[in-house]
Amino acid sequence: MRTTTIIVIILFLFASIFLVVFAVKLKGPGPEANLTTNLGEAASSTSSTSGSTESSLQDNTSSSIVSEEKSSGIEKIEVYLDGIKDGGGIFLGEAKYGLPSPETSALYGEKFADSGYSLSWTNTNYNFVPGSVHNLYVYSFIPKFGWDYSRQTVTIPGEKQISPNIKFYIDTPANGSVISADTNIGGWAINTTVSDSPGISSVEFFIDGPKGFGKQIGSASLGAQRADVAQATNNPAYTNCGFNYMLSVNILQSGTDHTIYAYANSTTGESQEIVLDLKIAGQKESENSIIFTENNFASEISKGTVEIKGWAVSKDLFEENIIAAPQKDFSVKKIVFTSAKSGNEDIFTMDIDGSGLTQLTDNPANDMYPQVSPDGRKILYTADINGTWQIMIMNFDGSGKKQLTNSRYRAGYPTMSFDGKYIFYEVFIDNNWEIFRINSDGSNPVRLTFNPAGDDWHPFAHPFEFKIIFESGAVGSENIYFMDFDGSNITMISDFGVRKRTPNISKDGKYIAFAGYEQNLSSIYIMNSDGLNITRLTNNAGFDTHPTISPDDKLIAFDSNVSGNSEIYIMNFDGSNIVKLTDIAGDDWGPIFIYQQ
Repeated sequence: MRTTTIIVIILFLFASIFLVVFAVKLKGPGPEANLTTNLGEAASSTSSTSGSTESSLQDNTSSSIVSEEKSSGIEKIEVYLDGIKDGGGIFLGEAKYGLPSPETSALYGEKFADSGYSLSWTNTNYNFVPGSVHNLYVYSFIPKFGWDYSRQTVTIPGEKQISPNIKFYIDTPANGSVISADTNIGGWAINTTVSDSPGISSVEFFIDGPKGFGKQIGSASLGAQRADVAQATNNPAYTNCGFNYMLSVNILQSGTDHTIYAYANSTTGESQEIVLDLKIAGQKESENSIIFTENNFASEISKGTVEIKGWAVSKDLFEENIIAAPQKDFSVKKIVFTSAKSGNEDIFTMDIDGSGLTQLTDNPANDMYPQVSPDGRKILYTADINGTWQIMIMNFDGSGKKQLTNSRYRAGYPTMSFDGKYIFYEVFIDNNWEIFRINSDGSNPVRLTFNPAGDDWHPFAHPFEFKIIFESGAVGSENIYFMDFDGSNITMISDFGVRKRTPNISKDGKYIAFAGYEQNLSSIYIMNSDGLNITRLTNNAGFDTHPTISPDDKLIAFDSNVSGNSEIYIMNFDGSNIVKLTDIAGDDWGPIFIYQQ
């Protein structure tokens, strides 16, 4: 018995020593601070290791879950020239991303302060011809969504060289056409120095970049009969000067914009270029980034090195931090509108309950179509000056009036981009309305639309993207479209069977209000910004037009002639509680909210 007791004591001592040694090894060498550091590093690792404590197990489990979730932020930026990624584009390099961007900080807040990117590219291989048109593609990669891109057209400074001897025309399709099926590119080409034949050896086609830059997609078949050309030139040898090329729509993504570069090559060695812009029908895959590129490529390419820079933000993070953010408080809530109270049309403001009527303009001719800058501090409007409409701007109290355009064509209906850099407006030119853009100081007018088949007008700037919404179509078939600030990516929003006019988009970008015309009436409608869930809000026996959504998405103002003259009305966002705000002599119309923090 005594022997057994001794053996038990010895075993107990051995067990105690073993436990002490095990505990020391478990703790590991070094001070406790090192242990804390090592656990922290283990918790941030994507690999999962066994832990000796409950806390380390929880840390590793959490790390494993995070590693499986794909980030919704931008991870990298790549830049291509004259073609898409994996589709013939020239890879210029990966830009540095996460750089300080005062612009995004000012626009969206400090959470987006480091959204800038920059790439310095030195050209050693390519000859940029003066006057040539190129396309810059900036791609962003978001792990949660994949790649997305923006496309910007740049024109190299200088005069484009044109051969005086080659006559080269594309008859079909028309420039700017939307195509939904395989499309024949047909036309004719001749060399006028060759009298016994058309004198053309080939017609080549490249996509999204000129020859030497873009991807070649094919050559036309020559010899098509063009008796009209032979007759017009009085040369029977040109009868077979026609060409045809079948463009396959299957190689192009739905909803995307492309530029076809066509070259007629002469037997004498001369060449002539035609640039044809086409849009592929359908909806583009979801755009997950807002990408802005400073337009300095064309101006800097002559130096040999170009800095391609700008900023990019994820729409997913943007919606979480901006669109879904709590509504702001506004210290000023007014409505600006056009009124004929003074005998001719002038710009007035009033409080949103109809009180505080104030006249802002007193031009002997008409002032109309007011719009408000994104911060609510400026009012853009249209003024009849010496018989021609011009774009004006003034402070919200009517002071500081300034004329921005001095065009011989009527210019009206201005709207300012969310960053305050650009003003979009309509111009009556070529016997219809087209949309133009100027810098906010009135400089650098650029025509954005070329649509002889109908009017493009009534633009309204997107509240946080470089896009505008506008009305387009012949009388009786108007519809609503989006397009980018440079005139590209024109997309119809909805094919719902009603004439849709004077669109307005909400501050969060989620809703579009418009006037829907049916027979001899018009009503106020609202729909999602993707064209879905169209809802009729008014049903009066008259014309309800020019809807505008308040910045807090609570109210909609509009004008209506249901009581005789056109007057300003206001209602809840869902169409309830319609209240008449004006009842003064003359028509009152075109209301816009002025909200200031």
